[in-house]
Amino acid sequence: MRPVERDEQADALTCCQLGAVLTGWGRLPVVSLSAPGGARTAVFEGSRERRRCRSLDDVAGLSGGMMRFVAGSPGTLSQALQGAAVDVATVQRRYGAQLAIGRKLLGVVPNCHAYLEIWPIGLRTYNLLVPNFLNLPFLLFGSGPPKATVGLVMYSASRAAGCAYCMAHSCAFALRRGAGEDHVARVAGRRLAPGDASSAERSALEVAEALASVPSSLTEAQRTALRQSFSRSDAEWIVLAVAMMGFLNKFMDAMGIPLEQSMLATAGEVIGPSGWMPGQHGAANGAGPAATRPRPDRLGNLLALLPLLPAVIYRDRRWTSGIPHSWPAVGVHLRDRTGHDFPVLSQLTHGRAIRALATILADNTDAKCSQLGLRVKHLAGLVYATTVQDEELANSARILARHAGATNAQLDGSRDGIGTQASAALVLTRAAASSPAQITPDLVAATTAELSSPAIIELMVWISVMQIMHRLHAFYG
Repeated sequence: MRPVERDEQADALTCCQLGAVLTGWGRLPVVSLSAPGGARTAVFEGSRERRRCRSLDDVAGLSGGMMRFVAGSPGTLSQALQGAAVDVATVQRRYGAQLAIGRKLLGVVPNCHAYLEIWPIGLRTYNLLVPNFLNLPFLLFGSGPPKATVGLVMYSASRAAGCAYCMAHSCAFALRRGAGEDHVARVAGRRLAPGDASSAERSALEVAEALASVPSSLTEAQRTALRQSFSRSDAEWIVLAVAMMGFLNKFMDAMGIPLEQSMLATAGEVIGPSGWMPGQHGAANGAGPAATRPRPDRLGNLLALLPLLPAVIYRDRRWTSGIPHSWPAVGVHLRDRTGHDFPVLSQLTHGRAIRALATILADNTDAKCSQLGLRVKHLAGLVYATTVQDEELANSARILARHAGATNAQLDGSRDGIGTQASAALVLTRAAASSPAQITPDLVAATTAELSSPAIIELMVWISVMQIMHRLHAFYG
C-alpha cells in the first residue's frame, strides 16, 4: 500500500492531531487518515519487518535516475555515485513532509538526501537524528537553549571538523534562528570581543569546538563551564546538537556532497571573509547568483510547519515503535538486538533522543539490511575508533565485531580471511575517519571498483554514526 501523499496528509490534519503537535512530540494513535472526499487511506501497512527495512532487492532498484544538482569536484565519492543517486521525485514521494520542513528550516532541500537514500537506512537515520537531537519543533518556539546559540554551536563544531558543507548550512541555520550576520561572521573568524557574547554562549562554543576536534580536546573546565552556564536539560541539548553534527560533518565531508547554489552564495558573503572556502563541495560552474539573505524566524513561518508535523511524527513513531526511551531498558533492548548495550546512553535524559539513537543503532546493525556484512562493518567501526583515539568506542566496536563473528586476529588488525571487498571498506574507513577526511581520487576509484553504491553509503553512514557516539563519549565518558 502506498504512503499517503503529502497534500493528503495536510488535508487530513485534525484538531486532535494538531493538539498533539502543540502539546508534545507525543504518540499519534493513527493507523489511517481521512483523505479528501471522506475516503479512508491506509498508511504504511505491511509487516513489521518490511516497515523496518526494505529488502536488498529494493535497495538495488533505487537508482531510478540522477538528481539534478551541482557537481562535486572530480574524484569525490559524491561524483562517483551520482549515477546511483535517487531521483528527486522518488525522494519527494517517500519523504515529502520531511523535505518540506527541511526547506523551511534551511531554505533548501539538502543535496545529501539523494545519496543517503541509495541505502534507505541512511536517509531514515538522518530523518530520525535531526529532529530528535535538535528537539524540533520545540527549539523553534523557544524551548531549550537559545536557538541562535544552537546554530552557532553547530557552526563551531563544523569548523573544528573541517566540513565546509556543514559550515555553510549551519551559518544559514544560525541566521534563520536569529543570529546577527555580523555576529556569525565574528564567530566564524574567531573574533569575539569580550562584550560580543555571553559567558554561556562562549562556553557552548568552546565545548562544540573541543568535542568536534580529533582527537577530542575537551577539558574538565570546559565541561563544568557548560553545566554551570545552562540547566542540565539545556546543556544536554547543546551536547546532542554537537553529536548530531558529528554525523553530518562526517557524511558530508567524506562524501564530498556538493553545496546548493544559494548556500554557496550566502556562505561566501557571510563567512567567506573568515577564510571559508567550499573546496570539494563547490560548484563546477561558479558560485551562482547573489545571495538572498536568510531571514530570522517569524511566527507565520513557524506556524506553517504545523500542517507538516503529523506526517513526520507518525513516521517517527512507526520507526521507533517498541524502542525504550530510558536507561536501563534501552540498554537491555540494544543488547538483545545487537549484542551490546551502548552504556553512554545511560548518561542521557531526553527520552526522544535516547529512543532515536537506539533506533539508529539497531537499524544500522540489522543484518537483513546490510550489504557490507556486520563483521566488516564493525571492524570498520574499530578502525574509526582507533583513529580518533576513543578507547571506549573501540571496546564497543570489538564487542560488536566479535558478536558478528570476527576472530581475535581480525580484532588485532589481521586482514586474513576477510576478502578484497572488506579490505577496500577498511582502507576507505581509515581515510574517512580523519577530520577532515583524506579521501583521494585514487581511493575513490579503488573503492568503487570493489564496493557497490549501497555498500559505500552504508559504510559512510555507519562511520558517521560512530562519530555521534565518539562525541557523546568525549563529553560523558
